[in-house]
Amino acid sequence: MFIAGAFGELVAKYFLRHLPLYLALILLFATGLGFGAVTTQKLSPVQKEDLAAYISGVYTSLSDDSAQFYPRGEVFYQSVMDNVVKTTGLLFLLGLTVIGAPLILAIVFVRGFVLGFTVGFLVQETMVQGLILSTTSILPHNLLVVPALLVGAGGALSFSAIALKTLLGFSKDGIYGQFASTTFLSLCSGLLFVLAALIEAYLTPILAQLGTGFMI
Repeated sequence: MFIAGAFGELVAKYFLRHLPLYLALILLFATGLGFGAVTTQKLSPVQKEDLAAYISGVYTSLSDDSAQFYPRGEVFYQSVMDNVVKTTGLLFLLGLTVIGAPLILAIVFVRGFVLGFTVGFLVQETMVQGLILSTTSILPHNLLVVPALLVGAGGALSFSAIALKTLLGFSKDGIYGQFASTTFLSLCSGLLFVLAALIEAYLTPILAQLGTGFMI
C-alpha cells in the first residue's frame, strides 16, 4: 500500500511539473478537432454523397445483426498494430531523435483532425443517427485512445526538450532519468491503447447494435 501511494505521488508530481506541456497538447488536439469538424463543410457534393453512401452501408450492416460475424480478432490486431506499434512506437522514436519533436505535434494534431472530421461529418449529414453512431461506435474506445496519445506524446516531447537542453549546455541534469520516465509513459500509453483495442473489438459492436434500435 505504501509503495502504491509513493508511486502515485511520483506520477502526480511528474504531471504537475509538466502541466503546461500537457495543456498545450490538449489545446493542439482540440484545435485539430475543430479544424476537422469545420472541414466537413468544405466537402464537395460528390464527396459528401460518397461518404453518405458509405455511412448508409454501415447502418445497414448494423441493422442486419451482423455483429455476430464481426471479425473481432482482426479488429483487435489491426488496432494494436496501428496504435501501439505505429503510434506509440513512432512517438517514442521521434522523441529520442530530438529533431522529430515537430512530427510529434503533427501526429497529435492529425489524430484530432481525423476524429473531429469523422464525428462532424456524421452529425452534420445524419443528425440524430450520426450522433448515436458517434456515441456508440466512436466515443467508447476513444475515451482511452485520446489519453494514450497525449501521454505518449508528452513523454516523448519531455525527453526531446531535456536532451536538447543538455546538448546545448543549458542543463547539466542527466537524461537517463527522463529516458526512464519516457519509456514508462510509452508503456502506459501502449497499455491504454491495448485496452482501447479490446473495447473497440468486443464492446463497440454490442453498443453499436444497441444504438441501431434508436435509429429505426
